[in-house]
Amino acid sequence: MNTITLSCVSKSFVTYSPVSQLLHDISYVFKQGSTYAITGASGSGKSTLLSLIAGIDRPTSGTILWDEKNINTFNMDQYSYYIYGYISLLLQTPHLITELNVLENVMIPGLIARQSRSQVSQNAKMLLKQVGLSDYEHACPTELSGGQQQRAALARALYSRPKFLLADEPTGSLDASTGDSIAQLLLSCATEWGMALIVSTHDTALAARMDTRLRLADGVLKMCTIT
Repeated sequence: MNTITLSCVSKSFVTYSPVSQLLHDISYVFKQGSTYAITGASGSGKSTLLSLIAGIDRPTSGTILWDEKNINTFNMDQYSYYIYGYISLLLQTPHLITELNVLENVMIPGLIARQSRSQVSQNAKMLLKQVGLSDYEHACPTELSGGQQQRAALARALYSRPKFLLADEPTGSLDASTGDSIAQLLLSCATEWGMALIVSTHDTALAARMDTRLRLADGVLKMCTIT
């Protein structure tokens, strides 16, 4: 069973005022096959924490281990395997490529993995159907609403069947009904693939559906109960 282990992770930022410490000595083990909600006020560091786990940002101190290997010491090949073959990060901003249509955006992970274009297209179409965007395959991303763009980005994030999916506010721009269906899709994928799901969220209904609920406050990550 794969794990991502945070050991005494801190993150500070230099501003015009003295150094501001956002995360303080966080230690936690995330295990494949489990689901986690990270809650907390806006600005508490939830997005930063996910970026650190993904390796797109570095801790000021402490280590983040993927199965006992420090991700911040990876060379380019090791990091490419980690970010493309092991985890997937779904950001609040979809970051779809406007020069590509919706289907082509979802196909990107498969094409990077050098899978056959016909198989990649078939898999991408299946995912678009699951997120309710079958009718928008050939649309330009700018023709989609914010919620539709987020669903397209989710389909792209799920393409490689990651062992860990890091999702930053996955239901934040969705109406209640669509948000519920997306939450169910995420949980179904976690169960079917044995995937770890780590979501940062203000959505208490979504958080309550996770196996483990954590709260980030004053830079510290603690277990919490959602009522």
